Amino acid sequence: MSVVCADSCGWLLDSCAHIDEGFQRCVSYSDGLEKPKYFKCCFKREYFNTLKPHVQIQQNTDILNTANLSNAEHAKPDLQTRKKRKRKQRDLNTGELDAHIYHGKVRSVVLEGSRALLEAGRQCGYLTEALTAPPSESVLSHECRLAALCDMAKQLPLMDESVEAPVQTLNRDGLDQSLDLFSYITENPSDCAYEVTLMKEKYLLPPRSRFLLSDITRIHPLVNSGDKFDLIVLDPPWENKSVKRSNRYSALPSSQLKQLPVPALAAPECLVVTWVTNRAKHLRFIKEELYPNWAVEVLAEWLWVKVTRSGEFVFPLDSPHKKPYEVLVLGRYRSTTDHTVRSSAAEDLPEQRLLISVPSVLHSHKPSLSAVLKPYISRKPRCLELFARSLQCDWTSWGNEVIKFQHSSYFTRERAEESSKTSETQLTQ
Repeated sequence: MSVVCADSCGWLLDSCAHIDEGFQRCVSYSDGLEKPKYFKCCFKREYFNTLKPHVQIQQNTDILNTANLSNAEHAKPDLQTRKKRKRKQRDLNTGELDAHIYHGKVRSVVLEGSRALLEAGRQCGYLTEALTAPPSESVLSHECRLAALCDMAKQLPLMDESVEAPVQTLNRDGLDQSLDLFSYITENPSDCAYEVTLMKEKYLLPPRSRFLLSDITRIHPLVNSGDKFDLIVLDPPWENKSVKRSNRYSALPSSQLKQLPVPALAAPECLVVTWVTNRAKHLRFIKEELYPNWAVEVLAEWLWVKVTRSGEFVFPLDSPHKKPYEVLVLGRYRSTTDHTVRSSAAEDLPEQRLLISVPSVLHSHKPSLSAVLKPYISRKPRCLELFARSLQCDWTSWGNEVIKFQHSSYFTRERAEESSKTSETQLTQ
């Protein structure tokens, strides 16, 4: 289960355990097998083995350099270093000042709210310095070519938008066929996870998951499906200097986010949740421009607090550069044309909550919100993630790297299982 413990301040989450829930029973027809091969998969634990704060190495290096300098008393003073020390500290710019003010508001919430949850995590044995799996010498990630393939797919003719149900279903006969992943929503309706070969690579698709692989210019199959969602989660590729330097992915200007067809995809009272980096400009844009443009009422700001396996913040709480938390902005879609009475099944959304977890070392691999948002949406919700890089059971996902973290290289096979007539019947339907 993804929730390790919970209290009135929030939840301590085990992201790896949540991923594993969908792969307790996997099936493969690949490699020319006539009969299905059943097995169990687990997401590789080394991707969640953050043992020490990220600044630890830098701190140790600084200490070592300081010791070396103190021992070399005969060394000549470094004039350039002395000049740097004499420089006056520059004033904070507008963005830095806004971030400093925001940090002052949430600092005590993070510090006090996380204390009991972290202690509970230690008491139950989840937070510990002991490794759950031996670390590999180097944690490698699969070279993802999905975004490039999406760009190439733009040269293909647009699908006829009159198609009422642009959905293709994986079945026994269609596992190894060439599927149009760019023009249709691909669905795994089975209660088993599929290992499939897509574009000559092997991927593991969770049970009852659906996805569309495309960029924002080819999102219309999702709209044409006619589905209305009770929960929409967005993890936009925000513009920032770090992204430009690393060249990890193509950022999307804030103005283009407004073009996302969220109102066309949202059911009445749909809960809309957006991940945002610690830039006051982006947070202000969501609250003052993006959500109003979609007719979404801002109701809450939650914080994702990132900790190590031993329960330390991954960055010092008062670090002037990076903070150990990220923000989630939550709101509800208030349609101006729909006057449906709000469902009594959903609880009132609390203004502040903490989500605490050990982050993945894979960039932009966010924890699932399924368990923590369950009380605030309908009992049998339809859920959608935009800008997704992984799939979830009972969710629809969209993005130009939507199956990135479903690549088989991120998983280990733990044991083979006996074939099941029931499961095989489901796959052949």
